[in-house]
Amino acid sequence: MLDLVKNFLFEKFWLPIIDESVYYNPYNTITYALLFGLLVLYVIYPAIKKLDADINEKFIAGFIPLMMFGGATRVLKDVETINSILLETPFVYMILFSLGISMLYISKKIDDKYQIEYYKTLSIVGTLLFLSTIPFFNLKQPLAFISFTGISILWLTLGYLTLRYYKKEFFNLTFAFPVSAHYFDATSTLVALSQGANEKHVIGRFFIELFGNWGIFPLKTLVIIPIVAYIIRNFEGEEKFFYIFIITLLGIGIATRNLIQTIAIG
Repeated sequence: MLDLVKNFLFEKFWLPIIDESVYYNPYNTITYALLFGLLVLYVIYPAIKKLDADINEKFIAGFIPLMMFGGATRVLKDVETINSILLETPFVYMILFSLGISMLYISKKIDDKYQIEYYKTLSIVGTLLFLSTIPFFNLKQPLAFISFTGISILWLTLGYLTLRYYKKEFFNLTFAFPVSAHYFDATSTLVALSQGANEKHVIGRFFIELFGNWGIFPLKTLVIIPIVAYIIRNFEGEEKFFYIFIITLLGIGIATRNLIQTIAIG
């Protein structure tokens, strides 16, 4: 019985971490989701509140470059610049959480002493960190980048017109941040699939098998938009913005990784 348990844990949890060719499965997907939920509620949120940071649209905007840095850092392992298991899920999220909290603490100290709004410091440092990773990559797939840009412009235009003239209640950054992040993720996934990549996540694979490579867009539309709309309509103040922040974080980091991985590795 003990050997069966060991084999199960190795096959379903450890093997997907150490072997890039092994995809996510329902067991580790559900486990990581539950662990992330607990981390969000009982570690991340209390840590942010302890630092007395105002959680609003500026807070989210300040963290976006750091989210992009996280995605880019993950690709450093793919190109073997930093070949460490610490850049695999779930370890990389722990590192980024520690970095994010540290940056927020320092930014708040600078805000208190020099009256420089903390989100500006966060944004500048995050941008510099992200830019520091760029020299490690080469543009090997320029057509993939052009495709990503073109598809993004298409849905951004359609989204803008829809919200501007038909859904004015959602014509704001609170809605745009998380939804755009996940549509960027969908776009990067579509472009990666067109270059021969495979979707590793369970639900994503289901929708792609059902609708083809474009299936990631129905997935994001059916899941992300209703969740974000529900949060906006049913939560207020910092609680609302915190949930929006978490959803944005999940989208933009993965989108950045997918895009860089596709255009830099092919």
